[in-house]
Amino acid sequence: MISQELKDELDALEAIFPGCYDFISEQVYRFRIPKYEYISIRIRFPEKYPEEIPQILNVKCDKRGFDEKHVAQLLQEVLDSIFKPGVVCVFDFFTECDAILYSGEDEEQEEAQRPPKTLDPLANWSISEAISDRKSTFVGFARSVDSVEKAIEYLELLKQDRKVAKANHNMTAWRIKDPETGAQYQDCDDDGETAAGGRLLHLLSIMDVWNVMVVVSRWFGGVHIGPDRFKHINACARDAIVKGGFEIAGAKKKKKKKK
Repeated sequence: MISQELKDELDALEAIFPGCYDFISEQVYRFRIPKYEYISIRIRFPEKYPEEIPQILNVKCDKRGFDEKHVAQLLQEVLDSIFKPGVVCVFDFFTECDAILYSGEDEEQEEAQRPPKTLDPLANWSISEAISDRKSTFVGFARSVDSVEKAIEYLELLKQDRKVAKANHNMTAWRIKDPETGAQYQDCDDDGETAAGGRLLHLLSIMDVWNVMVVVSRWFGGVHIGPDRFKHINACARDAIVKGGFEIAGAKKKKKKKK
């Protein structure tokens, strides 16, 4: 019997990446990594998951010249490196797989058929760890911004990411201070998640960060989780801010003022 944590994680993955996994047998699932659907990965989850690490059983690929055993070993190393006892890991595993599965040869062959390249929607954003709870998944994004116009532009670009575009809510807040005039601008948007934007703006305020915007995406799985959603929203936002180094900069400024 699978753990509730694994069940919630699978429900969240299905909401973000529909059809990304199949049930094979008790504790064993076959996954297809987004952008690499021609590759399938069988993973066995121990009964005590997420306390114990999953095991990659095999990797199958429809393309010739693909060393399935070698890639299986590499992916297990990726899984080993990101796994933390007590924390679900498949979402992060999907993210890390991209670097391993990237094929420069495939990219060159497909380049001529692609439309002109646009900016990477996730470029320059620091990204939080994903939090999954009762079929909902939360992910935070943070980046530097120096004008309201840029904040709006960055938000629209972020929404061009396929996963972000599928989120039920993309809650936003920013605080901007003009270095020349000292003028201050701040704003927030709930995007349908009542009171979430204001809480994000309050978080930026108490962390004393300026010229930063934060976005928290939520993929809703159909189960209402009550006030716990605000805890997850704040946790993801704070994680993204810390990973971007923004709160560190704010702390240094505060210390200088005290001196």
